[in-house]
Amino acid sequence: MDEIKINSVLLAEDDEDDVHLFKTVLAELNQDILVTVAADGNLLMAFLKQATTLPEMIFLDLNMPFKNGFQCLREIRGNEKWNSIKIFVLSTSSQPQHIEDAYKGGADLYLSKPTSYTQFKNMVEKCLVNNWEGLKQTIY
Repeated sequence: MDEIKINSVLLAEDDEDDVHLFKTVLAELNQDILVTVAADGNLLMAFLKQATTLPEMIFLDLNMPFKNGFQCLREIRGNEKWNSIKIFVLSTSSQPQHIEDAYKGGADLYLSKPTSYTQFKNMVEKCLVNNWEGLKQTIY
């Protein structure tokens, strides 16, 4: 696999098990990447507004408390200051309407959370090395 050159990611995820899984994957990939976790949409937006250094990528769950992923996506893409951030929607939903809405909202990639650890690790690694085009979901 290519070398990972990412320094920081923001994980917007309210499920503690998924947060642990994400951090475990990064540790297994031997990556010293700063991971900031926002447990809900309000915290995600507050972090971005106050950040002096923006994350290079956001892994965005759709089902979060207070402000969902679609609302956050629209707000992020509506702010020119944040346009360079890659946004990867990471959701348990594989509904075509959710996929279509995420891409229309400005997501760079829509990922359905896989059921196996190996699949998840491979998916995250491809995102981190900017080799994620093959992961794009087809909209039916």
